[in-house]
Amino acid sequence: MSELTVQQLADAYQDYFSVEHGISINVKPVAGPLPDQTSLAAAIPPAFLLASDAGSLNTSVLRSLHRLGDMAEELANYLQQQARKIDLLLHYVLRQQDDATQRFVSQSYGGSGCCYLADAPLDTLQIVELKLFLDNNDGAVFCYGQVLHCEPQAEKWQIKVVFACIRDEDRELIVRASLHQQSRLLKQKAEQKAGQRQNNMPS
Repeated sequence: MSELTVQQLADAYQDYFSVEHGISINVKPVAGPLPDQTSLAAAIPPAFLLASDAGSLNTSVLRSLHRLGDMAEELANYLQQQARKIDLLLHYVLRQQDDATQRFVSQSYGGSGCCYLADAPLDTLQIVELKLFLDNNDGAVFCYGQVLHCEPQAEKWQIKVVFACIRDEDRELIVRASLHQQSRLLKQKAEQKAGQRQNNMPS
């Protein structure tokens, strides 16, 4: 797969919504051409594949049960409880993939890419191996990216990376996670405003 130009990366970064939120990410610069989908599939650690397959299976099964109506409600509740246990186990397994020497915290992320601060700069168009560990047991993603820009900010370097080689199902996972996080942030803001109004009411 050929590397993208800066303009192509900039256009791609605008394709999806991004949420300002910190999640753990691993960033590892790699040499050579941008891997293709075949190389990506071969490089994805088994734990990431297992988490993705388990999430898809849970969603599919629960959707099918909901079509059966009230008779399946107890079974659906039971399966949801088991799914939560599996999620916790997978979360633990995935965290073993989190390399502290390559760990950063995102400033924002979405279906197109992520942005983070680092002590050292990276060259524009540098290819990187990425691991994203999503909050709330939403899963984790392994993919390859390219650096869109690297600019100084607050005595560090702000690095914006575009997901240049990623599985479609993993991009969808990131999109869902970013939308869920945005919903949580909006709910928190609404609750804070409601609390402020209540505190300002005359007693």
